Amino acid sequence: WDSDDPAWVGRASMSLRHRFMTTKNLHWQWFNALAFGLVPEEEGGLSLEATIQELQDMKAAALTYTSNADGWSSHVGLFFHVFGHNSVNSLHLHLVDMDHLGPTYRKLEYKNCSIDAVIKVLEEEMALLKEPPTNDNMLEASTQASTREAR
Repeated sequence: WDSDDPAWVGRASMSLRHRFMTTKNLHWQWFNALAFGLVPEEEGGLSLEATIQELQDMKAAALTYTSNADGWSSHVGLFFHVFGHNSVNSLHLHLVDMDHLGPTYRKLEYKNCSIDAVIKVLEEEMALLKEPPTNDNMLEASTQASTREAR
């Protein structure tokens, strides 16, 4: 994890303590953070609200694990690798001890999309879809709704 050898940088763990969290739900909607909440419920997807709850539950479970596992600091990064920057086409959350980063973290940092950023965007989208239309948000809400219906 802490080797600067070019053969290992980008392949070794990002930190002294680096774990993956996945889910038993293998529906394709979970392979890419960009698709979270986009699959209609009638096609096996989850609503935005349920998707946000699932991510909040994952975050809580990850932090429970790291706070109870030996050696982890309280400075934990929780990251998804979004499609186009991932090497595994299924849901996995990176749990990274940010107090013990190695060379691979620095090399792959551009891939790391925080779970908090994903939740924030989904919450903003849900709020936009719930608020009454105004001249400022009508076009944006209509475009998002049309995009969802088309999928």
